[in-house]
Order: sequence, then C-alpha cells, then structure tokens
Amino acid sequence: MPAGTTSARKGRSGGSQRSFKAPIEKGRWAAKGTKPLPEQASVQHVLSLIVVQGCRKVLFIETEVKIALYSLSLFVGSLLCDFLPLPRIYMGQKDNVFNVYFVKFLWVWLLLVVGAFVLLTSATVGCGHREVIKRHMSRLLVGTCLWYFWSQVFFGYVENRTGTCLGRAIIKDKYECNGGGFHWHSFDISGHAFILVYVNLLIVEEAKAIVGWEGIRDQIRMEDHRRLETTNDPQETKTPLENLTEEDLVILKLNYEQFTPIIRSIFFVMTMMSVLSDVMLACTVMFFHTMPQKVAGGAIAMATWYCTYRLWYKYDASPGLPGSGIFQYQTVKEKPKDSSSRLRRRSSICKEHKDSLPKFMGMPLYGLKKDIEEKKKENEKEEDRCGLEDFGEMPERSSRNGTYGDFGSSRSRTWRR
Repeated sequence: MPAGTTSARKGRSGGSQRSFKAPIEKGRWAAKGTKPLPEQASVQHVLSLIVVQGCRKVLFIETEVKIALYSLSLFVGSLLCDFLPLPRIYMGQKDNVFNVYFVKFLWVWLLLVVGAFVLLTSATVGCGHREVIKRHMSRLLVGTCLWYFWSQVFFGYVENRTGTCLGRAIIKDKYECNGGGFHWHSFDISGHAFILVYVNLLIVEEAKAIVGWEGIRDQIRMEDHRRLETTNDPQETKTPLENLTEEDLVILKLNYEQFTPIIRSIFFVMTMMSVLSDVMLACTVMFFHTMPQKVAGGAIAMATWYCTYRLWYKYDASPGLPGSGIFQYQTVKEKPKDSSSRLRRRSSICKEHKDSLPKFMGMPLYGLKKDIEEKKKENEKEEDRCGLEDFGEMPERSSRNGTYGDFGSSRSRTWRR
C-alpha cells in the first residue's frame, strides 16, 4: 500500500477525531439556577440616580427633627426677632417676588407638582387600577379641604371675633373697618406659618413613595425570569410580583419604563419646593407676625399633619399611606430587640473558639482545627477503652492475689519464709 494512502487515511481519521465535538444542547433548562443580570446602565441613568440620591439626603431628614426645628424657630426665633432690630431687606417686604408668586399660590403649586407625582407613582404601583389611583389622589383632596377650613374659615373667624377697629370702635367687621380707612387690630393667626409648615410636611410624606423605587426594576426582571422557567423550582426565591396577573405585569413594566424619568424630575422639583418653603418660613419668622400668631399657625399645621399621616391614614378605611399598591416594593427591616445580648453571646462564643485554637503571632490557626478535633476524639476513645479494661480486670486480680492484689501476695511470701 502506498505511503501516501496511509498518510491520507491517518490525516482523515485524525482530522475527523479532532473535528468531532459533542453537541451542545441549548434551552431554558441550561440556565437553570442562574439569575438574569441587569442591563448596562447609561451615563444619563447614573447621573439621574446621583441627583435623586442627593435630593433624598436633603428632603428625607427625620420628621421628628424637622418638627423640633420648626417648633424652636417659631417660638425662640420669633421671640428674639420681636425684640431685636432687624435690617429691612428685600425678603422682608411683603411684595417680594417669592411671597407674591410662591407663598400666595403655594397650594396651587402643591396640587400641580405633588399631584402629578402621586398620579404617576400610584398608576405604576397600582398597575393602572383606577381604585388605587383614586385612593391615593384622595389624600390631596383631604389636604385641600383641611387647608381651606383652617386658612379661609377658621383663621378669618378668629381674626374677626378677637379684633377691634382702631379709631371707630363701633365698627365690628374687619372688611368694613379696613374699607373705611381704619386699622383692624386682632389676633391674626399666621397663615404663612401654617401653609409653609404644612406643605413641607406633606411634601416629605408624599415623596416617600420613591423609597425603594429603583428596586422595582430588579423585581420585574426576576419575575420575568421566574415565569419563563419551564420547570419551577420550589426552592426558588419568590418576588413580591408573584401574585400579579400577566396583564398587570405588562402594565407595570410599561408604566415603570415610561414614568420613572418623569417621577425623578418631579421629585427634584419637590425638593426645591421644600427648600424654598424653609427659606420663606425663616423670612416669616424674622419679619412677619408676632410670636404667638406664628406659634399658633405652626402648631395647627403640625397637628393636622399628625392626625392624618400618623393616625388616620394607617387604617384601612382611609386613603392609605404613600407607596401602597397591589404589591409591596418597600421593605422595612426591624432590628431585633435583643440584638445587644445576641452580639455579646456571639462575641463570647467566637472568643472561646479562638482561645481553643493554637496561635501564631497572636493569630489563631484555623487550619489546625480539623487535626485538633481528630486528636481529641482519639484521646476520648482511648480513655474510654482504658476505663473499660480497668473495670473488667479488677475482680480477677483481687480473687487471685487477695484483697490487696500483688501487695498482699508479697506479704504472704515473706511470712512463709
């Protein structure tokens, strides 16, 4: 047979062996046990998250801290400003641009900005259900009714009942007195202090719907992966979206992708409104009304906020708290009550474990843990075996050698001698 033929056959056989590969079976089962990775974030997305995080640092100060600061500023700050001479600056004039176009129409700005935020967030977490949207929007309706009652009805009633017309005591009506060119002197509860404090607290409460908002994207991704699996693993971690129907999940994905950039922008505007409200409240403390009038307005605003957001809205028969929907995306982790004792117990156990190990330059040698445990078990087995042998041989020695064993036998031999 020619050499070329054999070499060709070898080459063909070798080539066929080298080119042969086991077929790779592809399918959803091949990815079983793996979690889908998030999409690559763009620069715009990262910058928007940085802005949102900065706004959260500014806006989400502890509410109890804000209440304490408002109370001190309205009481102590107003008391000092009533007696100290203050320079007349632009912000101290009633016709400044912020007072005319911001404070005077503050509730309108609130309904436009916060209303859009509540509408978009409730449409997302409610998966487009009108009942959820109406329930969240009703909080603004309740706030509007309370604002109108306090500022337009109650404050005017108190001012009219406690006032007198200077120069014409016979006039008993505020508008008639002012219209006649006189001055109506009364206890005028500060409407500026009321609306600035109340709006700021309301913005903080409604903005809490954005807490955990970025985690909805991960929940959607994990739920899609779980539903696409051909064989459901019972040990697989379930998501808060497991009870949603296919239609609700589709609406959630569409609303989340469309509304999230707008929600971030509105959240930034809400933060600016809160900061400007604090600035205008400081101007009110320094330049407008007296201390009792400002304290009364601020106290009514805090009481209204507390009765609604901290008491009534926690019940089922209420508009509910911000962020509630047909699924839960805000997780609150409670600290255990006996965390200190657990930490002490854990530290003592770790200390005992470290002390039982050999050390080198003060550091425990964890690699010798297995050898030490094996030697300890061998020693325990050896001690048990020796104890059993001593217990079994003792009666034979006593019967053969006497009561005292070998010592008794030696004494007997000596006496015989």
